[in-house]
Amino acid sequence: MRTSSQHSLRQSLLQQWLRPYRSQLAISALLAALSVPLLIAQLWWLADIAASLLQHQPPPLASWLGFAALFVLRQLLLSGKELLAQQVSRELRRQLRQQLLQKLELLGPARQRFGADGSLSTLITEQVDALDGYISRYWPQLVQVVVAPLLIAIAVGWHSLFAAALLLCTAPLVPLFMVLVGREASKASQQQLQVLSRMGGRLYIFLQGLPLLKRLNATGVAAEHLQGAAERYQKSTMQVLRLAFLSTAVLELFTSLAIALVALYLGLGLLGELPWLKQQVPVLYQPALFILLLAPEFYQPLRQLGNDYHAKAQAQAATLNLTPLWQADTLSADSPPVSETPAATTPAALPAMLPELTTLSLHQIVIGNPAAPRLQIEQLQLHQGKRYLLQGPSGCGKSTLLQLLAGFIPGSGQMWLNQQSLEWAELPLLRQQMGYLTQQAELWPGTVADNLQLAKPDASTIQMQAVLQQVGLWHFLQQQQGLETVVGEDGRGLSGGQQQRLALARLLLQEKAIWLLDEPVAELDADSAAQICALLAELSIGKTVLFASHQWHHLCWLDQVLSLENGVLLANRAFANAGLLQQEPG
Repeated sequence: MRTSSQHSLRQSLLQQWLRPYRSQLAISALLAALSVPLLIAQLWWLADIAASLLQHQPPPLASWLGFAALFVLRQLLLSGKELLAQQVSRELRRQLRQQLLQKLELLGPARQRFGADGSLSTLITEQVDALDGYISRYWPQLVQVVVAPLLIAIAVGWHSLFAAALLLCTAPLVPLFMVLVGREASKASQQQLQVLSRMGGRLYIFLQGLPLLKRLNATGVAAEHLQGAAERYQKSTMQVLRLAFLSTAVLELFTSLAIALVALYLGLGLLGELPWLKQQVPVLYQPALFILLLAPEFYQPLRQLGNDYHAKAQAQAATLNLTPLWQADTLSADSPPVSETPAATTPAALPAMLPELTTLSLHQIVIGNPAAPRLQIEQLQLHQGKRYLLQGPSGCGKSTLLQLLAGFIPGSGQMWLNQQSLEWAELPLLRQQMGYLTQQAELWPGTVADNLQLAKPDASTIQMQAVLQQVGLWHFLQQQQGLETVVGEDGRGLSGGQQQRLALARLLLQEKAIWLLDEPVAELDADSAAQICALLAELSIGKTVLFASHQWHHLCWLDQVLSLENGVLLANRAFANAGLLQQEPG
């Protein structure tokens, strides 16, 4: 039952992705189908030329011209079919990849439940590309495998019903063995893609942690683990190749036997040695050669479909791996058809932007399973310009609340923005007013200016220098190369505190009214944490701030404390009345 449901799910998703391109694929299949009558006529001219040469007569000029013209025209049709199918494949994969990236953007930090960034990058690149063979080859071949054998059988039957019967009786053996071997190929392809995804994630983590591994002298151990993953991928790839070669060998065997039967019948018939037609020639030389030339072409679409069946198996395996991310619940509107442009993805019913936050009220909010929610809020009201501490132990729901407000995760309940009802689908629009700062600064390999311009691409040199001075980083950078100071992978070249200062400068450039701070000092030493907190206290004046932290040191500048425990909001109190100040070390 599970296998059947997975198969139907894969098929429905593939058909959903292909639906906007049906007309183009139909044209591609039509071009291939039109090439079949041309092939039949071309081979008839070839047989006519051979018959003339056998009789020691020069072939008629019309035969040469007809053969050449049909050959050229047929090649043009097949080239058009290939180009159109490949264009559809490129466009579909581009649009699908773009929509999956939009999904990841809407999920934000919640994307981690679908795998590490390395696995997700493999998913977006390798597994989307695995659809290519199914789109550009297998799908158009489905039409060709019906039209070509049927037209060829009619042409053969016109000259010999017995030869046509031989072809039609042996034809079902090819798809039968194709399906039998193809099932195992599908399983092997799915396992191979899963191994590839895990290996991609492992390689990403290895490269990310390479400096730490070097300091710990653990690169050898990590390399052994990576080599083991590569060997497992190699074995899974060889298993798929073995099945592919086995399938091809089986198809070639049966088509060769079938063609040999037709050739034997025609040869014995020309010699007058058929047991049931002694001293008689049922098919003359020219029609016999014509039939013999058509026999391989009769099986060619079936053989090609057998070869392309592996592309289908690979596409189905990739679809199964893409399904969780494709069906991920986000607060955005339903995804449009793959062929639509990104500009068409915003529902007309939703406003382009929301009014600036004055108050945000949440009532009966539940995130996750109602029986065991990840976050539950009976009543909460956030006010403009207030600065809140989300306090509680690790895993209590602080990050979940921030992700909810940023529109990264769905839920149930009622919300009001400035006393106006706020729909869940509108919540991501509130993100336009928000800046997000995490405990580990996400820095891009490049210059300091490159990292700042991620927040504001048109930021001027003066603006960038101003925010760097505000966060106390400009003096250090002046001793380096200023805005052209190079930042390595994961912020290499800067200390942890300097990385957070750069991330804070980027936040200032965004000029957002709401700051979501997810434990921004959790991974810093005590001195750096105190300095960053002092900076935040100064720079966040007038902002609406939600500062998630399981600690409270250096945070007495915050106004309110929201206490969470086990995903439940327990209290909303002023900082001075929260029982924390008296614990502040002297």
